[in-house]
Amino acid sequence: MDFTLLGNDPRYLYLKRRLELDGHRVTPDSPLLIAPPSWRRGVPYYKDEIYAIENAALTAEGALELIMRRSNRALAGMDVLITGFGRIGGFLAGMLSGLGAHVTVAARSRTARAAARARGYEAVDMAHIPERFDAVVNTVPAPVLQGDYGGALCLDLASDPGGWATDAPVLKAPGLPGLYAPRAAANVMAEAIYRVMEEDATHG
Repeated sequence: MDFTLLGNDPRYLYLKRRLELDGHRVTPDSPLLIAPPSWRRGVPYYKDEIYAIENAALTAEGALELIMRRSNRALAGMDVLITGFGRIGGFLAGMLSGLGAHVTVAARSRTARAAARARGYEAVDMAHIPERFDAVVNTVPAPVLQGDYGGALCLDLASDPGGWATDAPVLKAPGLPGLYAPRAAANVMAEAIYRVMEEDATHG
């Protein structure tokens, strides 16, 4: 199979190697032109459910590493707000709580707030977020946050327009899997590509 890779995400270097080791041909050859794979009609790997789960887990790991590196506090006892309780928010809340942080989840959905409380986290409506935290991590791709919450470390994992409605010192970190763990992220992507191709061949 021929793949075309265009762009500069670090994980695509590993993806290129993986595809070639598996007997596929990747063009163009230049490492300066590497990015999401396309093949004929394209391989919509990002729609694969397993990919979404594994990629979310890598994103949460990368966010945890950023919090540890950028904060001047220990995780144990840290007061952290996570906006949104989807896959990434759920994984990150579990990691932080397991290391002793106090986690508050802000979500619009009552169901999401109930799920957060059921896992032992504090849960608040997005319209009633407390004013002070040690760290704030946004996973919602919409402007739902105001200010810096008492000088919190503000981390935005969402795609544009991001989660802040006002100017604040925010660390924007989209695409964390490719930056935090490019080899693992490439393997997750490759397996998703193969699953989609196999399903396409089965139902084609």
